Amino acid sequence: MKITVYGNNPSALVTAACLADIGNEVLLVSSTFPFAEKIEESSISEPGLKKLLGQQLDSGRLRLSQSLNEGAEYGGLHFLLLDPEQLELAETIAGRIGMVIESDTLLVNRTTFPIGTSDRLYEIVQDELNQRGAPSHCHLIVEPDFMTEGRMIQNFRRPDRILLGSDSVEGVEIMRDLYAPYNRNRDVVMTMSPRSAELTKFASNAMLATRISFMNEMADVAEDVGADIEEVRQGMGSDQRIGYDYLYPGTGFGGPNFAKDVATLANTIREAGSAGQLLDAVLEINEQQKEVLFRKAWSHFEMDLRGKRFALWGISYKPGSCDIRNAPGVELVETLVGQGASVQIYDPEAMESAKRYFGEQSAISYGEGRDSVLDGADGLMIVTEWKSFWSPDFNLLIEKMKTPVVFDGRNLYSPEKMRSAGIKYYGVGRGEK
Repeated sequence: MKITVYGNNPSALVTAACLADIGNEVLLVSSTFPFAEKIEESSISEPGLKKLLGQQLDSGRLRLSQSLNEGAEYGGLHFLLLDPEQLELAETIAGRIGMVIESDTLLVNRTTFPIGTSDRLYEIVQDELNQRGAPSHCHLIVEPDFMTEGRMIQNFRRPDRILLGSDSVEGVEIMRDLYAPYNRNRDVVMTMSPRSAELTKFASNAMLATRISFMNEMADVAEDVGADIEEVRQGMGSDQRIGYDYLYPGTGFGGPNFAKDVATLANTIREAGSAGQLLDAVLEINEQQKEVLFRKAWSHFEMDLRGKRFALWGISYKPGSCDIRNAPGVELVETLVGQGASVQIYDPEAMESAKRYFGEQSAISYGEGRDSVLDGADGLMIVTEWKSFWSPDFNLLIEKMKTPVVFDGRNLYSPEKMRSAGIKYYGVGRGEK
């Protein structure tokens, strides 16, 4: 099939490369691309993506273009994988498609726009077709994007579900044919209406966010009553009705779109005439939780952080990502510096992102490795649960730090073992505030 993919974010790049990999001819359209002439020198951090893009570009099945007109004329299928704030661009693309297509086409929206947007994009295409009396027709498909950073290629190739929101039987069949190579072991395709598919994406993220905020509130309770949230988590997760996923307390959720999706759904609920109080509470708890490590340090150092030096392990919003947008670690750094402390940051993937965001500041420095930021530190704060942080040399930690105090925002370590090693340890919900 001839496919046009619009976008330059990781989801667009993975979709274009994976569709080309199974034999389709794909045109990737964007005004800019996150790589120069040599993909291997780009800032792309998604595992396996540089190699896959290079292979498909070399094969000729994947091409790049900056022309919306070329993209509109090229594909029989048009995939929108834009950022949520690019609605105006999506409307422009829909208009171009309607102006030029001469045969039936599929408009596949995988961007998380507000509910009802996909119908509007479909209407734009059809209005253009009707104005010029074209015999061709547009089939609308809403396909929520459930890929997660760090596992995007694996998610695309081995999806646990493919949601197709459409009123077009023909459109759904074309999509089934397209995804057949990834739908062989069992049928993971689910069909529903376009608006149901849009709401499913928002509702899924809201449910996950609710579980996270609930566990963070339970962690507060555990500290108040002297319980250990890790034991509570295991007890809860053993109930098959609950399960273990997204039951980890911590420093709150972040990322470019997760909180935005929850806020968008809360606004949709209010616009429909309901209060939307649950999701407002979820977001409020999350914002408070981003302060949890600062509050523990503030208390430990008796409300005076002036001149204190903190080592930060992790600043990306999640392992496997270099993205620090809306990350809890960013707010933590700004708060510590605002209280007169200095910060030494190390993250396996997000160092360049941190340097671009914070710039040159005397109170912020960047380490070349995990252990290098420990030198002279008054406290270590663990913000992102990268695997390289799970089993450090605690003897080296004690040797390098000025005072061996660990503020563990991801509950990576055993409080008992830390105490026996001579390290003052603060987890989240581990029985001590």
